[in-house]
Amino acid sequence: MPRKELGNWGEGLACDFLKRHGFEIVERNYHTTFGEIDIIAVKSGDYYFIEVKTRQGSEFANDWSVTNSKKRKMNQTVRAYCFKQNINGDSIVLASLILFVNRVRKTVSFRFCVFC
Repeated sequence: MPRKELGNWGEGLACDFLKRHGFEIVERNYHTTFGEIDIIAVKSGDYYFIEVKTRQGSEFANDWSVTNSKKRKMNQTVRAYCFKQNINGDSIVLASLILFVNRVRKTVSFRFCVFC
């Protein structure tokens, strides 16, 4: 599966995962000049800004797949979104959701990681 297709498929699974865990999806693929947020979701009054990474093969892929550079871009994008939507900074969570696809077992596992 081409990388872009895999990413889109993974984001769809990520949304399903989040909904099953009580999140409401507010927006997908939010773009600014600073960068993109894959999923913006709300749970218990908190806004979650989530970077989704879909990995095939080994579960040894880890949380480092979201680099410091990506975190800085996310932070700028989140600030722009919150300013535009008038969202208080006390209710913001930056996170990643890593999907591990095991093609042999035909399974997907999820790892939800909060940055702050």
